[in-house]
Amino acid sequence: MTRILVFGKNGQLATALAKTQFGAQTSPEFNLKFVGSSEFNLIKQVTDIYKYILTVKPIDGVINASAYTDVDKAEIHGAEDAWVLNALAPEQMAKACKALNIPFFHVSTESVFAGVKSTSYKPNSAVSPANFYGLTKLEGEHMVQAVNGIGAIFRTSWVFSNTGHNFVTAIRGVARKHKTIQVVADQMGLPTHASDLANALLDAVRFTLANPYKKFDPVYHIAGGGVPISRFDFARLIVQSAGLKTRVEPITSSQFAAIAPRPKNAVLDTESFTSTFGIDMPDWQIGLKHMFSKTE
Repeated sequence: MTRILVFGKNGQLATALAKTQFGAQTSPEFNLKFVGSSEFNLIKQVTDIYKYILTVKPIDGVINASAYTDVDKAEIHGAEDAWVLNALAPEQMAKACKALNIPFFHVSTESVFAGVKSTSYKPNSAVSPANFYGLTKLEGEHMVQAVNGIGAIFRTSWVFSNTGHNFVTAIRGVARKHKTIQVVADQMGLPTHASDLANALLDAVRFTLANPYKKFDPVYHIAGGGVPISRFDFARLIVQSAGLKTRVEPITSSQFAAIAPRPKNAVLDTESFTSTFGIDMPDWQIGLKHMFSKTE
């Protein structure tokens, strides 16, 4: 019996979800059924998502942990796939969940914001995507909200873990190969350990299911606790945590000249998430220590 259907199987969040007691199906409360591209290809079978969910009939809801996250590739030649996976697919998921009268929990990104504010972004702050990836994620949010079903959208930022490609694994990789690396110093954010994100998301799901008559906001922010940090300072901490002697030099975003622009301020305000669900996110630096000690 599938209680929670999770789209995404090999990404950071899905991998972390699978390591929880619910992912391991050791809890009598509910279990998680993970669907990867080998079981159901969301891009190639986007028109069949609605039918697939109605066939599986998850009892307690659907979590969308899948996304097209290659920001630079989306900007140049991955536009169609990014649009399908980040916008059209979640819309179909939301419609199916509404038909089954179950909640849909969709994970989004800080890239829906331009990143030009001097203060942190609240869930209701004005949106203006920093890049095409952010645009597809924002359209996905709009499509999900237009369905007007049960559930919520959870934006997160700078997710890291030992799984796949992320800022921490990228910096660790290049630092092992070079004596000096350059990292942008004018981009700020709140790193989020994938394990902390998974646990917080599941706690929010449990709270939602336990309070079927409570009015929830359409969007919440989940990000690591602690103090925001620049990419440059984060990179220095990563190098130090890895026990490397690599020199990290600061540069500006314009000097780095990435294919897709990133928001300079990616700090998410998580107050409404904490006050609604009673969840305080652990300091992201603790998650970083767990990652490097392989205890995540």
